[in-house]
Amino acid sequence: MTGLPARAGSAWDRFWLAPESARNLAAARIVLAAHALWILLSRDIPALSALPAELWAEVPQSARWRFLIWEGRPGLEAALQAVALAALVGALLGVAARVCCAVAALLLYHLAPLETLFFTPSPWAKGLTIPVLGLLTLSLSPCADALRLGGRRLTAGTFGPDHGWPLRLTQMFVCQPYLFSGIAKLTAAGLGWASADNIRAWLLLANQDDQLAVFQAPGLWLADRPALCLAMGIAALAMDLGFIAVLFSRRARRVLVPAAALFHAAILVTQNYAFLSAPLLLLFVDWGPRAVATRPPAAAPSTTPA
Repeated sequence: MTGLPARAGSAWDRFWLAPESARNLAAARIVLAAHALWILLSRDIPALSALPAELWAEVPQSARWRFLIWEGRPGLEAALQAVALAALVGALLGVAARVCCAVAALLLYHLAPLETLFFTPSPWAKGLTIPVLGLLTLSLSPCADALRLGGRRLTAGTFGPDHGWPLRLTQMFVCQPYLFSGIAKLTAAGLGWASADNIRAWLLLANQDDQLAVFQAPGLWLADRPALCLAMGIAALAMDLGFIAVLFSRRARRVLVPAAALFHAAILVTQNYAFLSAPLLLLFVDWGPRAVATRPPAAAPSTTPA
């Protein structure tokens, strides 16, 4: 291939197959497992299986078959959750990490919809969608070459393409909710979504329910200032559509990852919306030394120091 196809293929290989630190991939394993443990331990998901049959009336059979869920079996769900917790601990510690990541991902795929079938049609809003995808990806990679309990460890400076593609794929999963959210805003409302009137309406709506609104004063104060509402709308749309840049640019990562953390904190304080996947921004932190070369060394010895 020559010309544009060759350059596109070369760029594709550079993105996916660039060497990555074993420590960064192992840190991704720890972050995903710890995040899933936090979500799983913060609620009683198996108890939802024991809810009255009337609450299951609107759940389609296709959803039940898709996630292998049938009501009235809280004991079975509790046992499956216990296995999922054990697998997540194993993944966290790096003990039989690939097996534990695979088992945890498959069980979370089954357990997580027990919430979303009742409360929201958006599974990612409950915080377990990205861990499912990320853990399944890591189960196919050498994710325990560093930061593991016992066993042989590679040096912290170990780099390789086997550590790169799974980390970048997992990071892409984190970027997708931002990108798809921005696309949905533009599709549903166009650029008018960022208007001062629309943001003011969202702020007022989010602060009306006394049972849900923990913070009210900041959002109501902001709703009375059209210029700040417009700035908030523009910033939110720019964050959604621009966050994907962190996949390709370290400079963008240094700016956008902290900005995203502040963005979620501001949304929580002004609109009482908690983005449970926010801790996964830690996947973009560089936990190990950076690679100094992208090609293997020449066969002949070199006098140049590494």
